[in-house]
Amino acid sequence: MKVSAKSFVKMLALVLGIACTQSAPAQTFKRVMVKGGAALVQIAAGGSSVWARASNGNPYIFKTNKFVLANTISLTQIAVGGGNTIQADTVWGLDSSGLIYRAVKSGTSWAFSPVPGVLDFIAVGIGYQDNCHPYEVWGLNPAAEIFRYNFCIQNWDQVAGTLGSLAVGGGGIWGINGSGNIYRFNFVTLSFDLVDARSFTHLTVGPNSVWAILPPADAFWFDGTHKTFYKLFADATQMQAGGNGVWAIGSNQNIYRLDEGGRVLFSFQARSFPSALVAAVASGVSIVPGKHTGSQHRRRGSLLAKNRDFTNYEACARPSAV
Repeated sequence: MKVSAKSFVKMLALVLGIACTQSAPAQTFKRVMVKGGAALVQIAAGGSSVWARASNGNPYIFKTNKFVLANTISLTQIAVGGGNTIQADTVWGLDSSGLIYRAVKSGTSWAFSPVPGVLDFIAVGIGYQDNCHPYEVWGLNPAAEIFRYNFCIQNWDQVAGTLGSLAVGGGGIWGINGSGNIYRFNFVTLSFDLVDARSFTHLTVGPNSVWAILPPADAFWFDGTHKTFYKLFADATQMQAGGNGVWAIGSNQNIYRLDEGGRVLFSFQARSFPSALVAAVASGVSIVPGKHTGSQHRRRGSLLAKNRDFTNYEACARPSAV
């Protein structure tokens, strides 16, 4: 069956956690409508809201049972995060010139206000550290220099070093350079510390866990007590950790849901699944090493949709034996 680009939003069930439960024998992804029929090319899931970006760059927000237009601004990236039971998500965007915008709700409408600076990558998440950082908002400029937004001065503080990409999750800031080395931001020294010098190809940060992939397809979990990565799973080409759990795409386009210990809760196979798909799970982000340009940075914590066929939308088969 031929499916248009916007049909990828069926995968939004992964974001909202409404399609899968461990005890369900079999369920299917539910179609999510887009008001006006716009084709969506990115979904960004925060802790309390879900946003999307249409092919023309317009931002959409998920309300009740469908995506609706939030603003007519044209963006090349949208980043959402930091929301919880006591505060809303913060929503940021970049346009094709790298200009930065912050979404502010006014009544029932959304305004995207300009913020100083030029970036070509932005990531956001919840802030725990101080009053000047109620949210953690980070960016990389075209020279791969690192910036952290300071809400007290309403401008950016530069952090020493360069990174290929970075991720914000669970109050932690993680980065990966072009060689696949993994770094973690130290809130005491205000610098990035090297965590692992191996050549990882993928890093994903959720609210409670950090995972990385080492070729060919070995998934490593970060042990915060011993401050090291341990191999727990051996079939992952892509991963996403978030509030809805840990998801992985493996060989033969198998899709897995894992627990924090790497045990497979259930799996299913999606025939002809989009090879560039990365499932966005609420409050989680996923990054790959290298220069943060083109489709690479769009893979950070969002669904990267393409016009491809995928004929099996069944989200949860019976749990497979472990």
